[in-house]
Parts: sequence; C-alpha cells; structure tokens
Amino acid sequence: MLVSAVLDSSQPGFSADPPLDQKKRVYEQAVVAADHPLASAAGIVILKAGGNVVDAAVATSFALSVLRPASCGLGGGGFMVIWDAEQQKSVVIDYRERAPAAATPDMYAKLPGNEEQRKLASRQGPLAIAVPGTVAGLCYAVKEYGKLDLKTVMQPAILMAKRGVRINDHMRSVQSSMLERIKKGSLDSKQFPALIDEYLNQGQPWKDQDRFFSPQLKVLELIAENGRAGFYEGPVADALVAVCGKQNGGLLTHQDLIETQPIIRKPLTTTFNGYTILTMPPPSSGGIAIIESFNMIHSLENKLLNQSFAKLEYHSPQQIHLLTEVMKHAFADRAEYLGDMDFVPVPVERLTNQKYADQLASRIDAKQTKSLKEYGRYLPPQDGGTSHLSVMDAAGNAVACTETINLTFGSYVVIPEYGIVMNNEMDDFAAISGKPNAFGLIQSKANEIEPGKKPLSSMSPTIAVKDGKAVFSAGASGGPRIISSTLQVLLNMIVFGMHPEQAVESPRIHHQWMPDDLLLETELFEQVGDKMKQFGHATKKSSSLAASQAVSRQQDGLRGHSDSRKHGAAAGY
Repeated sequence: MLVSAVLDSSQPGFSADPPLDQKKRVYEQAVVAADHPLASAAGIVILKAGGNVVDAAVATSFALSVLRPASCGLGGGGFMVIWDAEQQKSVVIDYRERAPAAATPDMYAKLPGNEEQRKLASRQGPLAIAVPGTVAGLCYAVKEYGKLDLKTVMQPAILMAKRGVRINDHMRSVQSSMLERIKKGSLDSKQFPALIDEYLNQGQPWKDQDRFFSPQLKVLELIAENGRAGFYEGPVADALVAVCGKQNGGLLTHQDLIETQPIIRKPLTTTFNGYTILTMPPPSSGGIAIIESFNMIHSLENKLLNQSFAKLEYHSPQQIHLLTEVMKHAFADRAEYLGDMDFVPVPVERLTNQKYADQLASRIDAKQTKSLKEYGRYLPPQDGGTSHLSVMDAAGNAVACTETINLTFGSYVVIPEYGIVMNNEMDDFAAISGKPNAFGLIQSKANEIEPGKKPLSSMSPTIAVKDGKAVFSAGASGGPRIISSTLQVLLNMIVFGMHPEQAVESPRIHHQWMPDDLLLETELFEQVGDKMKQFGHATKKSSSLAASQAVSRQQDGLRGHSDSRKHGAAAGY
C-alpha cells in the first residue's frame, strides 16, 4: 500500500492532529515513541506501508526535523542502535557530527576578546558548526537495513512540510524562551535574522490556531530524490559552505561535506537481571556510563546490600543516595577517559568490566557521600537540543535512536535558502582546555578538538534483549541528563517492573560529579530534599530533568510512552 494511501485512510488530518489510536495502551504489531505525536505517527504509517523498524525510525527522524527543529534535524547528527531478531544481530550506526578539517585544538583559545567571548564563539555562529552527519546516517540506514526506498520513507516528513503542522505547547514554550533571550540580549536578532524569520514567527508570539510550515521542504524533496547527494553535493552544499565556510567566519568546506560517512560500530554490551544490554560505544559517553552503572548496581546488590536493588524502597533517601554515588563514579570516569576512540585510546574493556565496577562499588559508603577526588580516577581542575525515538515490533526487532543539534536551535545559524538549522556541536569538545562546556561538563585532553574528530556525546540509545528478542528500548534528550534519565527509565522497567508510561513519568534525579550538586525533580525534592543532607549531599530543585521515550514488548503486547515533559505521544497498531 502506498504511504499516501495509508496517510489518507488511517491518519485523517495527519499533518494537524494526533493519530487516532494514540490513547490505546497496548498494541499487537508495533509501537513508536517520539517526542511529537505526529513523528510517532509517521513511523507507524511506514510500518503499515510494509516498512520495517529501521524504515520507521528513519521516517520518524525526518519527521522530527520538521516538528522539532530546535532539537534535532538535517544540520545535526546522531546515533542509532538496531537489534535484528531474525538474524540475532545488533549494529550501531554512528553519524555524529565531526570537526571540520581546518579545526585545531586551540582555535577558540586564540580568538581575540575575553574568555566569555571566546566561549560564545563555540556556541553561536559559523565557527561553532561541526560537519553534519544526520542525512548521511539516515540514507545509509534505509539503504542497508530498511525494506522501502528513501523516497517512500520520507513521504510523511515532506507532507508535513507541505501541509503545515499545528503549533503545540512545546513549540510555543520554545519560542517564548527564545524571544526572552532576545529581550535579555543573549541572542542578537540582527545577527541571526533567518532564525527569527523562519522559526520564531518573525518575533511574534504564536497564536492558538497558527500553523508552522517548515522552510526545509525544498531540501527534503532534494534528499528524497537524490539521496545523500541532495544534501552533501550540488546547490545545498554550496549554500552550506557559503554560510558556514571561511568567507563567513566558519570552517566548513565542500570536501568536509563530500567525505562525510556514517561509521558502523559494535554496540557495547553487558548482562543485567537476565537481560543483554546493547548501548552506544564512544564517541558516546552514555553507553560506558550506563554499563558502569548497571555493573556497579549489580556489585552493590551482591556485596553491600545483600539483596536486590528492587527491595530498597523506591525513591527512598537510601536508594537515591546509592544511585547518586553510582552516577558520580560514572561521570568522573567520563571526564577522565572518554573521547572519539578513532583518535584517542579509550579503555572501553576495562571501564565496562565487572571487576572494575566491583572496585568502584567497594568505595561507595552507604551512609555518606565523599569529596570529588574520591570518584573515578580524575582530579578536577582548580579553578539541553536533542531528541530520542524508540521503535519495536512484535517479532522483537527494535531501534533506539538519539539525534541532536546540541543546544536549542544549535548555533542559531539557519541556511536561508533551505531552512536548515545548523548544530553547535563544537562546544561538545573540550573547546577551551580546563573550562566547562555549556552543560557544565569538565572534559579531558581525550576530547580536545582535532580535524575530523567527533566530539564526546551524552546520547545513550539503549536496547535490552532477552531470549533473542528486544524487550525494552529507551533513550532521552537533555545534555548529560540523557545518561541519568536513560539509566533510571531502564531501571524502572527492568528492576521495578514498570510499564513505559510509569517508568518515563516517574520523577528523576541527576548528578554528573561536577558540579557537586544532586538535582531532584520538584516532587522528589519536596519529599526527600532535606533528608538527603544526612548523606552529605547538596541538593537543588529542578522542574524537569531530560525527556525520555521508551517502548516495551511483553506477553500481553507492545507498549510505548513519550515523555510529557516534552509533550510527546507514542503511537502503535
């Protein structure tokens, strides 16, 4: 059945309204969870048209470039973890952005001006832009692992761009936040007019019945017709280089674009509670941190608790303290060791080994937290735009995919002719040695800038497999909080037996070792904030810690949930 026929027959008002069956909780055939209802619907449309979980994931991703342009899209990059139940095979597609060939380790430190101006150059404007990889990765995924052709898979995104989409609460909230930045002077509207005109309604607040028509329609059609060449060659490439290249203060060249290729990697694996965990290797830091955390929890169960983690009262001060200590060790190791392993040695085998986790866990005190130098091996120096989607079918095939342009609207640079929002991924490197990035993360020499290198990422798409079939898939958006959120959602499903909705909506915590703050979402802060002081933790209240999407496959069917923190909705059939 043609995609257009499926759209017309099963998804009335597809470009404006949520899918009709999104309120259903359990599905028989397949489920998609993305952070916009129409993106989830796009994946289901492709599955109904004969596509597989990879086709559905790619369709959902292209739809998100239209629906969530502040978070991800054509000008960014990402990671995709695939589990093929029929072939009993897993694969990772790494299409993370990389530094242009002209990039150097000291490129920001050498800039004129004060330290704040130099840091700003890694976050705003052409010099903040890394070579985008999303289009290359998605085109490769469809060609090598999909069943349908790219043109068919892209139809939902193209139709949304043509018909427009209704403004929802999240889009309205993003616009309000950006207009406030203009008002406060942290965003110069004169410097980034295309962003204001194309994505912020020319600076006028969205009205209730307004619709957004993506300015990316032309480039989406070129990609659908010509594949990756529609983006990395020809007029689109010319426009990218004109705006992001040397003549405009950036580094991007035609050669950078032509040479962009996804990298196929093997997922990192561990076993936990009878499940095989499949997650991202470097340049993701999330996979190692999640495996370290699972392994430490396993060690705590055996040596400190002498009981299952599940038997601790859920969200009790004791449970939160132990989980926080686990996170602090994982994030300390992130700061010390991790980078793009195509450029620097990363001790993956040691960091993901159970014996190493046993050593770390043995240093955890059940009664109190410790000074920063007691975590991992790294001594500290002296001195959240991403989107996740999960897809699963009844046969146990699954995709976990996380994509980003880094901060909200990335570098603020928009290619005028094609509406492409460009990333500011260069800030995910150790842009200025010894200084934290926009998320407060301290990073080592392993993550310093080099030509062609990929910056360290927190993106953590993860799949849990049992008896050869995917059972859980999860991931999140929100900078380093991606790691802690993905870990907690998976623990909620694997250890505490929660369905995706409860697992995702449950309040969360976050600690990234530095700064030394334990963040608690409002509900938890009010319940246990004061009690955490007995363990020595400095607590802070947070209204929202990342946004997660998760799916599951159990005996009674498939479930999915998209985080209400970002106004998403799952879909299935």
